[in-house]
Amino acid sequence: MMLTNVVDAYLAKQRSLGARFESAEVLLRRFCRAMGNRDIGEVTPEAVAEFLQGKGSLSATWMLRYRVLSGLYRFAISRGYAASSPLPTTFPKAEGVRKNV
Repeated sequence: MMLTNVVDAYLAKQRSLGARFESAEVLLRRFCRAMGNRDIGEVTPEAVAEFLQGKGSLSATWMLRYRVLSGLYRFAISRGYAASSPLPTTFPKAEGVRKNV
């Protein structure tokens, strides 16, 4: 199934559950544009990693993108639209971030 169709179905499901999902929709549409017009099964882990990283240094945006894409892929896999998730299984370590103690 085409990535844009899966995103449309996922957004419709979320809205049917009462979620507004506006910022996630913007992110998912950006993801579709970045991946191009392709089948969801053709999205590579390398392309996803590049999208998650973005143009700047590692930030909280990485985790936000990861969470939204994780929901999309859980939805896609549960409905047979994708066989597996191209999301990374390990999280990058933010350097230079201090913990407040």
